[in-house]
This record gives sequence, structure tokens and C-alpha cells, in this order.
Amino acid sequence: MGFGEFLVDKGVITKEQHDIALRLQNKKRLLGVIAEEEEYMTAEEVCAVMEHTDGKPDLMFGEAAVSMGYLTSNQLRYLLDVRTRRKVRIGDVLVQNGFINEETLHRELMSFNAGKNRLNTILICEPTQTVAKILERTLAKYGYTVLLAKTGHQAMDMAKKAKPDILITSTTLSDTDGYKLCFSILSDPATSGIQTVILSSDIDKERIDAAFDAGVNHFLGKPVQESELINIICQMEKEAGEKRPEHILVVDDSPVARALISQELSPQWAHIHMAANGGEALEKARIIKPDIITMDVEMPVMDGLETCRRLKEDPVTQDIPVIFITARNTPEFREKGFEVGGVEYFTKPFMPGHLTSFIKMLLEAKKIHKTGNILVVDDSGTTRHILKYFFAKNGYNVYSAENGVVALKVLEKAGMDIVVTDCYMPKMDGFALAQKIRKEAAYRQIPVIMLTASGNKSDVLKGLAAGANDFLLKPFDESELLARVTSHLKVKRLFEQLEEEKEALRKISLEKDKLLGCAAHDLRNPISSIKGYTDLLLEKDCDETTAKKFLGIIHDASDGMLRLLEDLLDAYTLESGIVTLNKQAGNLAELLVKRVAIASVLAKQKNITIHHSPPELEAVFDASKIGQVVDNLLANAVKFTIPGKNIYVSLEDYISTVKVIVRDEGVGIPDGEKSKLFKPFSRLSVKPTGNEKSTGLGLAICDGIIKAHGGEMGVESKVGVGSVFYFSIPKS
Repeated sequence: MGFGEFLVDKGVITKEQHDIALRLQNKKRLLGVIAEEEEYMTAEEVCAVMEHTDGKPDLMFGEAAVSMGYLTSNQLRYLLDVRTRRKVRIGDVLVQNGFINEETLHRELMSFNAGKNRLNTILICEPTQTVAKILERTLAKYGYTVLLAKTGHQAMDMAKKAKPDILITSTTLSDTDGYKLCFSILSDPATSGIQTVILSSDIDKERIDAAFDAGVNHFLGKPVQESELINIICQMEKEAGEKRPEHILVVDDSPVARALISQELSPQWAHIHMAANGGEALEKARIIKPDIITMDVEMPVMDGLETCRRLKEDPVTQDIPVIFITARNTPEFREKGFEVGGVEYFTKPFMPGHLTSFIKMLLEAKKIHKTGNILVVDDSGTTRHILKYFFAKNGYNVYSAENGVVALKVLEKAGMDIVVTDCYMPKMDGFALAQKIRKEAAYRQIPVIMLTASGNKSDVLKGLAAGANDFLLKPFDESELLARVTSHLKVKRLFEQLEEEKEALRKISLEKDKLLGCAAHDLRNPISSIKGYTDLLLEKDCDETTAKKFLGIIHDASDGMLRLLEDLLDAYTLESGIVTLNKQAGNLAELLVKRVAIASVLAKQKNITIHHSPPELEAVFDASKIGQVVDNLLANAVKFTIPGKNIYVSLEDYISTVKVIVRDEGVGIPDGEKSKLFKPFSRLSVKPTGNEKSTGLGLAICDGIIKAHGGEMGVESKVGVGSVFYFSIPKS
């Protein structure tokens, strides 16, 4: 429970005040803004991610940015750290907005901290005495016990003797660097539980990767800001008091080994389950469905390799990552483990903290929203494993195959975004695979990256001739491989976007042709009438009464043509996306009252009563366009309502939208015809009750206007009872 929830529970503030404070607290901590400020992403990339996450409440900005290739998982972790440092404490927000006073804040903070899991002792390793003293005074003010060390050697000795809760170390020390010190602290069983913070004035990608690889928990920039320092410590206290919810199954025939692994993992996870052999593990895995399994290899009843193979064959357990922990760690043994589906090997005895860090990384990688499918093709199980693990932790779905023949079968079953393949493999090599991919229309646009241990130029030329997009030499640099994959995926997505736009233009062209065809058909009759009656007027000597009658028919026909042409222009404007809205704040109720007054003239001619009493509601809208929509809905209601019946107009208020509803007591619309309503020139089986005319474009135009406002339109109807047409638009 956070401090804000604590105050709500005690009745010091209301839930509404807490919600307001949270919104103010998070206003300047949007991850996209921070990513742009820290120059990890451009404004265009931030917009692309925001568009991708729009309408997907479960997809976080950071996860999407990683899956789209704009951030690495370590960069995301660093940006989240920056966001934590920038946090304005909710107590200060509450005071600034007058919800509580300073005296109440301090009293409640003392009460809250008394029941909190507090990290009391902090070791600072900083060679500059001035910086060390500033940190010491700041932390002492908040009641922390502070220990000071100038060198890495001193810090290591003090850590073993004093067992501090937190180490804050500078990157530059006289006898080592901060990363190595953190690694040593976490690798020593006597100090492995200490949380670590790196203090640096210069933070770049290489330093971030080095820090997280060393097991560092957080970053602090120099010069140190008091608020950032306390925010980081509060976050670590929060993390220390909350165990992770995932379930881990530990499989080992040795009670001592199970106890050691449990001792390593239990400070972080609340749910640790045990199994003494492979058979027991299979039973428990199906029941518990753990998030991670650690597996010994040599066990009675069923060994770890066979257990892992069976887990991967079972649909219930096949997606659970299996980590082998064994004393046998030869290349041949690793190959066997990767072949049956293991994700990593840890050698007994493993260094404290490393298994915990790896499991955390696996679990975080599983949360990243996967938007790219990569097919890894290599006859080496070890290489496939390395690539699969590397791509998975960077947010990709990874499929694997041991040769080109198997790869083609995988391509048939699952859509791939990119193929990374070895050159030389049995049955079908990478060159033949690339040729097959380029010949198949379904796969032709999939980028192919070839990996080879040979620096032979002829291999590169042969691969490019076969259809490969890129080449990379083994052993490859991970960052270079990721950069190339990201680049090729962006090009592929741009191509797909162009294809989608071409298809959209083709559909618009077809709609335009259909529109013109329907318009020509609908204009033929009135034009024929006009020509016929003008011929009669010109050819015959008509009396005044007959002439007036013919002119009235010509006038009505030309008036109908004019309405049709106006509707056609409106439909074209909306379809082409060039509609301009003049949106202003206004009273929607006033607009409805005026439009109902106009519609009531026609309604009275059919003895129809329009009932309305809309509440006063403000919104931002184009009054002319929304008036056009309301006019159309009211006109349709009058047309299809039985004489002597009623029409009801209402207005509903929601948190961020307003809803206009027009309900009639008309003939209703058959269920099978509702889908046609908002399409141009759609004809329904139901007819107006007074034989009124219609262009067939009105509702399509209304739908376009509402969509241009960012709203939505809908209908509910029952034959013989009537129809309810409604639209919602944002308030602002």
C-alpha cells in the first residue's frame, strides 16, 4: 500500500482527492516525454508508439517501444528508473493543492513509515569527500544510518562486516570501478542481498548495459537531487516489502540443492514449489502451471533432459521456460539441453544473485508485447538457443528450425516477419532456403539475414544472388544484429503500409465509381421528367393552369436533383478525408431545441409529436455539421413514423462524451438490413409512411461527420416498434 492509499484508508483525504493528486503527480512523468528528453527516441518514434498503443489499455508504452525496436530492454529499465527519480511525492502534491497541511503530512508520514519495511543502513562509496558528505547529511535527515567508504576495497570490507541494506557507489573509484564493485558485492554469499545504486554524471547505452549486467538495481545522476535520491530509496523499500507473485518450481533430487535454490529465490518470490525427480515435476507442472522451472539433470525416476522433453511435448506446459542447474556443463551437455527445450544452463555452485537476475529478466521479457515473429534457422542447437534467447529478451516471438526443409514447414504454419539463417546446413542450406522464399508469393517480402563463420566474399555474393537482404559474420555482435533486424523490419513494415494504402485507394476508387454510377441512375429519372415536361411546354399551347402544373413538377424534380448533388459533394468530401470542422464550445441542448422546432413543422403535417427536454450540456463541436446530422435523424424519424405517433429526442451526459438520441415509433428496420444503413445509396425494404423521397446518402454523410468529430454512431431497431438512432461525440 502506498502513502496515498494509506491516507484514503484513514479518511485523511478522499478517493477523489487521491485520484487528482495521482494525475498531477504523473503529468510530467510520461515515459514517451522522458525517452525524448533523454534522446533515446525521436518525437516521430514516440508518436508511432502512442498510435500503436491507442485503444489498447493493457499495452504499456515501454513494452510497445521495445517490441517495435525503438528501445532495448535495458534502455526501458533505465527510463523507468528516471521516471522514479522524477516522481513528486504524493504528500507534497496533496499539500500544494490544499488537501492537507504540512503538519498533517509530517504526522501521517511518521505513522506510515512506522509500519513500513524500512531499509535502515546505507553504504556510500564515493571518492569525493564533498559529494559523500552531502549524501550523508541528506540521508541522515530522513533517519538513515550512513556508512562512508572511499575505495572499492574499503566498501567490500564494510559490506561484509556491517551488512548494509543499500550500496550507493560512484562509477569511478581509485582501485576499481563501481560496476565491478557491485558485481563483487552480489557475487559474494555474505553480501549478495545488498541492493545497489550506481552514481554517475555520464550515463550512456554502454554504461547502462554494463550496470544491469553487473546486477545494479538503480541509477542516480550527478549532481544528486535530494528528491531523486529519496524517491529511489523509497522505491527500493517498496520492492523489498513486496514479493513477486509468480510461481517457480524447483526440481532436484538433492534436498541440500533444493534448499540452496530456495534460499536464493525466496527473498523475491512468495511461491516456491519443490519436486524431487522428473516424474513428480511433470505432475506438479500440470497442476501448478509455474512461470519458471529450474531443473537438475541427473535424477532418479526420470532425468532432467527427458523431463524437459516431455514438458515441451505437453500443450499445458510447453511454454514454461526451463533452466538447467547442474554440475555437468560441457558443450555436448549444453547442446542436449538446448535440443530438448532448455533456455539456459547454470553450473553448480552458481554465484549468488545471478539466478535471480536471470529469472527476473525472463519474466519481464514475457510481459513485453510481441509484435514481430523471427524464424532462426541453424543446424547448431547452441546457436539456435543463443539467438532465441537474445531475440526473446528484446521482445520478439522466436521460432526455430535446424535446416531449410524444417524452416519451410514452419513458414507454412506461422507468419514470419524476418528469417535469420545459417549458410551451410544439411538437407537444405541457407542459400536454397533464400531462393525458395523469394519464389513463393506469400513469403517474397520477408527479409532474410544470413549468418556465416566464413569471411569468403563468394559466400556473400552467392547469398545476395539467392535473395538474402543482409549478411553478418559469426561470432556476431548482439547490438549490431539487433540493429540490422530492427532496420529490416522497419523497411518491411513501411512496404506493408504502402500496400495497405494502395488497397485503401483502390477501395476508394471503387466506391467513387459506385457513387457516380448510383448518382447517374438517380439523376436519370428527374432529368427525363424535366425534359419531357419542357418539351410539352414548348410544343403545345398549354393553358395557364396546365403550364403552372408542369412548372411545379419541373421545380420539384430540379429541387431533388440539387439535394442529390449537395449530398454527393458532402459524401465525396467526407470520403476523401478533406472535411474541415469549425469546432467551438457550445450548448448542445440549444442546438437540439432549434432543430426540433424546424422538424416539428413537417411532423405536424403527419400529426406526429416530437417530445424533447434536453439538459444543458456544453461540448466542443461544429454547430453547422452537427446540426446537419440532427436534421437528418429527425427528418428520417418523421418519414418512417406512423402518423399520430411520437418521436423522442434526448441528451445524455457521460464522463468524456455526450450522447444524442432520437427514438421514433415507426415501422422499424429488419435485422438483416441494419448493416446497410450507413453505406451510400443503400436501399431498404421498409418505406416511408408518407411516400417521402430520399437520396440514400443522408446516414452515410452523418456517420462521416460524427467520425470526423472523433465520435461514433449507432442504431437499435425492432420491426413494428420503431428505431433508436444515436451518436456520441467527445466533450472536448
